[in-house]
Amino acid sequence: MIFLASLATGLVMVFVVSAHQSLADANFDPYYFGKMGKSIAEGHGFAGFGSLIKRRAPLYPLMIGGVYAVFGEHERAVLAVQCVFFAVTCTLVYDIGRRVFNRRTGVLAGLACAVHPMFLRYLPSLHLETQFTLLLTVVLWLTILFHERPSVRNGVMLGVATGAAALTKAVAVPYLVLFAAGTVLGLRAARRRGEPTERTPWVPLALAFVAMGLTILPWTIRNEQVTGHLVPLSSGTSDAFLRGFIFSRTEFITLQQPPYTDAENESVAYFRALAAAKGTEWEKDDYETDQILNAEAKRRLVHEPLGVARKTVVGLFTFWYQLTSLKNSLVALVLALGAWFFAVIGWQRARRQHRPAWLLFLPVLYLNILLALLLALGRYSVPILPALIVMAAYGFDDLLDRRSSRRAVGTPSSPQFLETP
Repeated sequence: MIFLASLATGLVMVFVVSAHQSLADANFDPYYFGKMGKSIAEGHGFAGFGSLIKRRAPLYPLMIGGVYAVFGEHERAVLAVQCVFFAVTCTLVYDIGRRVFNRRTGVLAGLACAVHPMFLRYLPSLHLETQFTLLLTVVLWLTILFHERPSVRNGVMLGVATGAAALTKAVAVPYLVLFAAGTVLGLRAARRRGEPTERTPWVPLALAFVAMGLTILPWTIRNEQVTGHLVPLSSGTSDAFLRGFIFSRTEFITLQQPPYTDAENESVAYFRALAAAKGTEWEKDDYETDQILNAEAKRRLVHEPLGVARKTVVGLFTFWYQLTSLKNSLVALVLALGAWFFAVIGWQRARRQHRPAWLLFLPVLYLNILLALLLALGRYSVPILPALIVMAAYGFDDLLDRRSSRRAVGTPSSPQFLETP
């Protein structure tokens, strides 16, 4: 039911609503992923897109290239695949809610995802958010399976999924470290409380890291062959860090000026000036540009710690709302505040019932804090919304239970309404 409902809403969004809406940016392929996919399908690989494909990871354009190779260069085929990705994501959200909490929470969370505007917004265009959301949700689902049964099989599957997510967007890599640390610390804390626990699953955790590394390795080898330097996934960390100083200014976080145009243009001018000061051109060579930006990022990190702290604090909030205009930013903000309101209720209930809510909050807080340090924009919150929505659904489920309890107490058959003999 969840799969079919979300597939239906996705297809309606792609093939009906998107042509008649004006709220979201109508730019179909803003980052040239479609052009890269066409080049891949034609057998030219990433030729013409820079040695490090300009701060991108390869899996999303490879997916597009695979669709074009099978079905021909039909953009609608890619959008249909994204609708399937979306439906699988919602179905996994249902199973996560069912496993960690209860079936009703799973249904509520799955249906909430199926109609959530932040997910639907990226289906009709070539943004990597839909694929990255699916892969991060798969990672979350596998961490829950690993928590239930820390086997070698689950460890390997978790590592492969994390590697695939990292090949879509490199920020996924450190999450496996945090999950492993949380698993070890959680088991130690349980032992201190005198609770019966299994042995620490060192071998499955180690194999998860090995599997992730092997999944990423072919792209690392390719980068070394192309650039002559070790670049495990992609460049761009310093690029994002430096852009964050501009995007976090008051005129952009309040949407007095459009961040995706004015702040972006100012960032490009800034980077061009840095390259010119070194006697070269911005993005003339991907690796050279990355080294120039790395040096500037280190300088600002050392000499402007208050500026770094300010942009990080601001980023904790802009991560949830800063989009292309004031109108759609307000929509994102209201949805985020509502999700957090119910998620806090869910967290309180999970604590009372000793349920592993940390598995759901860990990816949310991790990506929020990491991107606040780098560059925190509203669309970057989309991949971790499934985890937050499951927690929110559990909070809403708690409110439904409380309402049912109050109704039961107030029925004439309750003891306090029985007449005294």
